[in-house]
Amino acid sequence: ATDETHDRSGHFAFLASGAVWLSFAFFLLTTMAFGVLQNFAPAILSHVYGVSLIVASSGLTAYLVGSGTGMLAAGFLKDRADRIVAPALGFAAVMAAVLAWGEMPSVALWPLMVGLGFGVGFSGPGRDLLVRRAATSRFGRSSFGRVYGFVYSGLDAGQALSPLVFGPVLDAGHFRRPLIAIALLQGAALLTALRVSSRVRLVEPQGVRTTAFDPETGRAQAP
Repeated sequence: ATDETHDRSGHFAFLASGAVWLSFAFFLLTTMAFGVLQNFAPAILSHVYGVSLIVASSGLTAYLVGSGTGMLAAGFLKDRADRIVAPALGFAAVMAAVLAWGEMPSVALWPLMVGLGFGVGFSGPGRDLLVRRAATSRFGRSSFGRVYGFVYSGLDAGQALSPLVFGPVLDAGHFRRPLIAIALLQGAALLTALRVSSRVRLVEPQGVRTTAFDPETGRAQAP
């Protein structure tokens, strides 16, 4: 089918796609997890690990350093990046679970936060490729703008919901529960990524295949 055929089916036909909604949920879940750290990491880590706010704040810095390093490393994987989304999120979920355990020595705080950030960052380039495949496999290349705009609104939704959900939890004095929630959210994001990938693989042989381009030559590669 051509892009024109997909356009005639309606500008909002993508809303009937399960892969698109799963991609939206993926961004919602991962951003809610990040929102916990962005807004509350110093308070959570200082209470769970008994460190000063300065040390706890440096834990957030360690997370951001790990995230940037992971995203940079994944960028070199090119076409394989979308295949490492689930393993990267699984690693992040394990790091969050160990943090939530709270029985590690305080010196382990920085390596764990770096590991958590690395896992999340490592999944970044792959998630974008996964969304691109979800958009083009069924609706064609002309749907990029609509699908990207809708799916990426999950980022804003997650950022908005996170403090509303977890702020009252901290007010009640449950500082370990948000860390447990981060692990669960990363695990749920892992499952949604696997579902998106499986749905795309089912649709691609029958629909429009995404054309891959070699960034060095600028030429299309054979599927």
